[in-house]
Amino acid sequence: MLRVLALVLLLLAGGAAAAHAQSVAIRGADPEAYALDLRYDGHGAGVLAGSERIEFVNRGPAPLDRVWLRLWANGPDRCRPRRIEVQVEAPAVAGSERVRCSALEVRLAAPVAAGARGALSLRFRVQGRRHADRFGRIGGTTLLGNVIPVLAVEDAGGLHLDPYTALGESFYSLAARWDATLRLPTRLRAATTGTLLSESASRKERTLRVRSAQARDFALAIGHLRRRTTQVAGVKIRVHFGPRVDGARRSLRAARRAVRALSKRLGPLGSSELDVVLFREDLGAGSLAGMEYPELVFSLPLAEVVAHEVAHQWWYGMVGNNQFAEPWLDESFAQYSHERLYPGSNFCRPGRPYRLVARRWRRLALDSSMGLFERRAPVAVGDVIYLAGSCALQTLERGIGRSRMTAVLRLLQSRNRYGVITKADVLGAIGEVAPAFDLERWLAVSHLSA
Repeated sequence: MLRVLALVLLLLAGGAAAAHAQSVAIRGADPEAYALDLRYDGHGAGVLAGSERIEFVNRGPAPLDRVWLRLWANGPDRCRPRRIEVQVEAPAVAGSERVRCSALEVRLAAPVAAGARGALSLRFRVQGRRHADRFGRIGGTTLLGNVIPVLAVEDAGGLHLDPYTALGESFYSLAARWDATLRLPTRLRAATTGTLLSESASRKERTLRVRSAQARDFALAIGHLRRRTTQVAGVKIRVHFGPRVDGARRSLRAARRAVRALSKRLGPLGSSELDVVLFREDLGAGSLAGMEYPELVFSLPLAEVVAHEVAHQWWYGMVGNNQFAEPWLDESFAQYSHERLYPGSNFCRPGRPYRLVARRWRRLALDSSMGLFERRAPVAVGDVIYLAGSCALQTLERGIGRSRMTAVLRLLQSRNRYGVITKADVLGAIGEVAPAFDLERWLAVSHLSA
């Protein structure tokens, strides 16, 4: 994600589950499939309501008698007011809530044995927000990011119920198949995660059916949208834009360029469609510059922002990470990818990444968590995670060479496709591709802990 403050800093300074390649050991419910039946009512701030079925595998060593859902729609307002209401269908029952009602316990009807499959069903209702945010409304376009309940992750580090942060992302979820049906008023159009299978419209209602073979989340944008389309590297790219939003052609070119270049260097995009939803800052975008979701991004009509969010399709979309614990693993890699496409806005001096960080923040490690940034230095995220993080990767590239750097990136992509990586995976890939490289020195200049 890019916030406007981070964007200003960049422009000033540099411009099925069993098939998962999972380096992180999952110890709980691993989703196999999500099925959604949704209906959107556009009155007021908008309401998204519907049903959801979640099928999962118990990857833990013991029977599983409960799972946790992340209700991120309750995050931005800290449950005041509550934005999502959930009704768990029998025979499972709802349990306790945690983390300002952004986490809900679901007690299963019977324990699911280790290695066995389970399922749960629920109904929910999301009340829209008028705030200019990834979950909100900008210039008449409703953005519905992180509003669909997803399974919380339990790995070797325990159950992850991290708090919501508006500073960046708190999100950590596992890839699964998604099938969705969306009904909305005929006068409106939608952009969503997934490939569009069919779209029909009657006098009063439009119906979309979409599917994604593997995605970590499901997001939507709804409004009086027009669109422009192109195709590259086997991917259909659609740019959606509402009234008074300019820059669609420019943004389409930027998305096409990014998909072509990143597919060539990192490997193919894992989906056949990619949607880009544009909004204008002067239409009330607040601090939001862009936000990534699987096969869908929200963005200002600026080429660098579009490229950054498209790069997240590889870094977090396909190769995932715990965005709260290790935000550099997706943001620094996405920033590096976009700065390589737009060198005119890249002021990195390889060898000295932290020269791009304000002096008062230079003691913050690159691999700091979002929790640490929230507590100590919210404004340092742009300097550290984006600028210094990208520059650290450019320093690595200068040290091992362009071809070996490409090999490292492709190894991370191929080995962890639709899985989850940690810093150890990055260091392991570097050691495998460039065993003679002075890794300890690179860690030191990059302010990464050993």
